[in-house]
Amino acid sequence: MTEAPKPCPFCGGTELEVMDIDEGYAAIACDTCDAFGPMGLGAEGAWREWNHRAFEESPFS
Repeated sequence: MTEAPKPCPFCGGTELEVMDIDEGYAAIACDTCDAFGPMGLGAEGAWREWNHRAFEESPFS
């Protein structure tokens, strides 16, 4: 992983783990609120997908 993992966008939790999904795909799961991110190819792809956010700040503020 090239960049530090971002906290969970739902609860702010930092207890995160890689979950193997299927056929080389993985996703990041939050141990605090049980949310999980989009699948990526392997752990590296899962972290990249988890860290991708449509908005860094609320568009409504």
